[in-house]
Amino acid sequence: MSFGENLINLRRQKGWSQDDLANNLNISRQAISKWENNTSKPDVDNIEKISKIFSVKIDELLNNELPNDKAVALDVKKEEKKEKTITIVKLMIIAVIILYAISVIYKFASLLVIVNGVQKYANLNNYHYVITTYDENGLAEKEECWFKDGVSKTAYEAQNVKTIICLDYNNMYGYIEDEINDSKEEINMNNYLALNINFDKGAQFYSKLPIELRTKGLFSIIVKVLNFNELNLNIYDEYVSLKFSNNFITIDNETVIPVYYYAENKNNNGFLIYNYKIDINTLEKVDI
Repeated sequence: MSFGENLINLRRQKGWSQDDLANNLNISRQAISKWENNTSKPDVDNIEKISKIFSVKIDELLNNELPNDKAVALDVKKEEKKEKTITIVKLMIIAVIILYAISVIYKFASLLVIVNGVQKYANLNNYHYVITTYDENGLAEKEECWFKDGVSKTAYEAQNVKTIICLDYNNMYGYIEDEINDSKEEINMNNYLALNINFDKGAQFYSKLPIELRTKGLFSIIVKVLNFNELNLNIYDEYVSLKFSNNFITIDNETVIPVYYYAENKNNNGFLIYNYKIDINTLEKVDI
């Protein structure tokens, strides 16, 4: 084939018009037409440019040694390389999405197990707990409660003040005792129950668990899970650690009861640490 025929094949195989080739060489379309009709030939500079544009050797271009499918093969290789790169990028994106989904599902499923496990304590009828609260100044509060068969006794200590609340839900009788002032005052049980719904069914203990472990806080935890980096969940042989934002909870793996809870108090830039000591179904009687 002549130089003009070679040029026509290369141009068409690339999908270019004479104008497209002319623009790439910064010459007129008429010059391209003359080359392809073999009425004239390009100078050395334009031959080098054509060689680079179509990725062929100059001697192949001029000495009629250019195979008909060489330009096609070159374009096919470029297209295959491009498609391969796109495929790799797509696979990487899919892999990231899958890993993200697995992490979200794992965290969400684990949280459901924890929250559902905690639900059983909402109606607990026999327990004893001690919750000590510490702030940046040291011990801030201590609460101890005994509850069995509708009778409860709760002792509060805060700022050197100790108060005891005794309630007998069976006989609708209760009183508050102030040990410092050595005073005792009966409680109107109807009013008390109106403000403390279902406390005779274990809700007092249940209300002391971190809100993140109760149904009310489940939605906010789901949001944190979907935010991916906002919640860290680690499961060990004995404990489950749950960290979100600036809060941290350690949960007993068997009982699903918290043993430690750290929470930042953003209002005064302080912090609170809750330590839980809990016995389940160990009480024989509560004396009030």
